[in-house]
Order: sequence, then C-alpha cells, then structure tokens
Amino acid sequence: MKKQVMAAVCAAAMTASMITGCGGDGESKKAFPVEALTAEETKEKKEEEAGTESAEEAEASALEEEAADLELYNLYIDINNIMVDRFSDVIASYFKYVDFQEEFVPLDEDYWCLSSVSTFYTKMDDAKELAEQKKEKDELDEIFLSLYPAMYELATTLDEVEEYTDMKSYLDDDYAKGKELHAVIWKDYAEYETLGNAFLDKLSAVAAERREASMEQLKADGYEATYAINKMIDTAQEIQTAIYEQGIDDTCILELDIEALQELYDQYVEEVQICLDYLADEDGMYEEGYPINSGYFSLFDDAIKESKTTLTELFQRVREQKPVDEFMLRSSFAEDGTIQKFNETISEIIDDYNKMLSY
Repeated sequence: MKKQVMAAVCAAAMTASMITGCGGDGESKKAFPVEALTAEETKEKKEEEAGTESAEEAEASALEEEAADLELYNLYIDINNIMVDRFSDVIASYFKYVDFQEEFVPLDEDYWCLSSVSTFYTKMDDAKELAEQKKEKDELDEIFLSLYPAMYELATTLDEVEEYTDMKSYLDDDYAKGKELHAVIWKDYAEYETLGNAFLDKLSAVAAERREASMEQLKADGYEATYAINKMIDTAQEIQTAIYEQGIDDTCILELDIEALQELYDQYVEEVQICLDYLADEDGMYEEGYPINSGYFSLFDDAIKESKTTLTELFQRVREQKPVDEFMLRSSFAEDGTIQKFNETISEIIDDYNKMLSY
C-alpha cells in the first residue's frame, strides 16, 4: 500500500480591511421608545429582528460546518500520509521477520518491528469524531468509519509487537504472546488492505478535484508564488508515484529506471528554482500573505533545497550503482540519496508549508 503523500488544503493568507461607520451630520439619532410603536409595528419589528438573528445564526452554522469539513479533510490527508509512509514501513518490518501467512512462523529466531507514531492515533480519533458528527456523511466518511476499527487495532497490536520484541519477551514465553498478536494482525491486515485501499483511492479522487479547483483559483486571483509552490509539490508527488509504479524501494534502488524519470526530474529542478526565486523576494511573498519573519519561512526554504539535493543524490546513486547500506535499510533513519530520504523531504516541505500558513 504505497501511494503518494498528499498536501493538506490551506487557504492563502490574505489581509481584510475593517470598515467603521460614522455619522456624517454630527446629529444624534433619537430612538423611538418601544411603547410608542403600534402593536402591528411591534410585531413587524420583532419578526424583522428574529429574521436577522436567524440569518446570522444560519450563516455562523454554515461557516462552522465548512471549517469542520476542512479540518476533517486535512485529517484524512494526514492519515493518508502516515498510512503510505510510516505505517506502511511498520507493517513491512513485521512481515520481514514473520512469514506472510495465517500461521505464526518467525523467519528468524529474533524478530521485531517498528512502532507507529503517536500522532497516528490522535488523528484517527479526531477524524472519527468529526466524521460521526456530520449530519450528512459522504462516501469518503463512510469508508473511513468502516476502516477505523481494523486500522486502529492493527496499529495498536503492532505496537505491542514492538514492545514485546524489544524486550525479547518471546524468549521467556516461547513466542506464546507472539502467536496471539499475529492472529489479530492477520485478521486486521486483510480488512485493512481492502478498506485502506478504498479509502486511499477515494481520497485521491476527492483531493484531485479539490486541488484542480484550488489551483485554478490561485491563478485567477494572482497568487503566483503560491501557485508555483503547489505546482512544485504536485511534481514531487508525481515523481513519488512514478517510482512506486516501477515497484522500486530502497532494497532494490539500483534497478530504478532513472531515464524514465528524467523529464520529471528536470521539471522538478526548474520548479524548485522558480520557488526559491519567489521566496527570495520577501516583499512579494509578504504581499501574498506569507509570514516572512516566521521561522517556518526559512525552514520551508531549506526543505525545498534539501529535496532537490536528495533527488540529485538519488539519481547519482543509481548511476554509480551504489547500494544502500544494509544497516540503514533496517534503521528508521533514512540514508542520503534514497527513496525514503526523498519521501521524507517532501513530507517536510508539506508540513513546513502548512505550518507556515497557519503561523
């Protein structure tokens, strides 16, 4: 289950001016006392006030729903990113040492697996709460709510395996608990694969629709730097997808067909430079609403540069046929010039971009 990391939807920061009203004639207005109104006039006035309040309440409610919908969508994006990145690595690490079958069969006397990031659980819980609160759930919501139980239990069980193997407790109970945990993992994994892929496919379709509309709006509104940044991220994700579709990871990175990726590479290098040029123009970035004095602004700049460096090193590694160190393949730290490192830099770009906009 390796699909592309996605960027969350963030609105471009804009400045709104507040308009205050003043009386031009200097005269104070005298309000009619309530008792001076006729019964009919009083009724009409109350109906008018009630209508105004109802309209304001309806507008406030609509804005709250829109904000909650955007928050939920961005949570889905975050969950997607963890699923295709860290959680995918957690699952792969488990089945590297345990045979991929219903019966529990360790492939080595010692076995272990990575653990999930704690934010995975928080985001799953927050998304579940928001999805359940929606008055009208769409197909994406229904798929996620169906996926949640198996995904949550699979993650917690794999974390139990990490603790169990880290303490080498399997040597104390002759793998007894390992067998119990494997039974849960095998059950949940089958459901997770089916519903997880359905969730990722549906989210991808929804994201494509939103992104196309968002990109067109950026161009129409004159947000040239923001458009360039989002275009660069799109190209980076195209590269990630192209690598995935070749069926290549860091264990067989030397088989990567870099010639097939050359056009995307050249495009990405060009777009990186365009973005760096925009970022160097602080006045222009400020005009588009970016917090140029924020630490995230410089972090974002650094992340873009690192992504280009990593991609160049990746291509160079393949040209020189230099394999990834075996120790680093087992490590949670990515070696320079690897697919994992490139994926991490793109995740950093997306994270820093979103943090910068929310600053």
